[in-house]
Amino acid sequence: MKEILYSQFLDTLLEICPINEETKSLLYPYLNSQKLPKGTHLLSIGEISDKVFYIGKGLIRSYYFLDEKEVTGWIAAEGEFVSSIYSFLREKPSFENIELLEDSQLLFISYSDLQQLYYTHPIANRIGRILSEKYLLISDERIRSLRMLKAEERYYRFCLQYPSICTRAPLKHIASYLGLSRFTLSRLRGQKIKLDLLP
Repeated sequence: MKEILYSQFLDTLLEICPINEETKSLLYPYLNSQKLPKGTHLLSIGEISDKVFYIGKGLIRSYYFLDEKEVTGWIAAEGEFVSSIYSFLREKPSFENIELLEDSQLLFISYSDLQQLYYTHPIANRIGRILSEKYLLISDERIRSLRMLKAEERYYRFCLQYPSICTRAPLKHIASYLGLSRFTLSRLRGQKIKLDLLP
């Protein structure tokens, strides 16, 4: 399983950063594979996130509680990297849970191994920087979306950007992620809109 996942992992990296054969061989020993069932928590509130996961197969979300209400922080599918970023980088207890929404196949690297890679191999630093920039842009876009877009614009833009997640994730989690009620999202799903006219 690890070999198949590693091939997918390299394909994902090659989409964002050129890497040579030496780099491909370099990364392999640092990565471990896991096959886990739906409902597994990769991380629970109060634990320290000490791994970054690559999703080879599956669907994952983070969630936390606000006024005793469950709030979805993000949802990710194949080809994405996930962790509790604050907890991972600061080595502090997490304020969020990370849960598998589907049976999943994952690669992961530990915090200590990643730091060793950064220290000994400049290419690992470059890959890490490019991935960090990618997810910073995603985070910035989400903040702007919540502040500036109407409900229907938020939902349809989400479907354009993440069509797989839009059809696979439970409605309640998508609604929570977008800051919408389940009623509003159900209504929007029943409407038709010209997607190419969205801002």
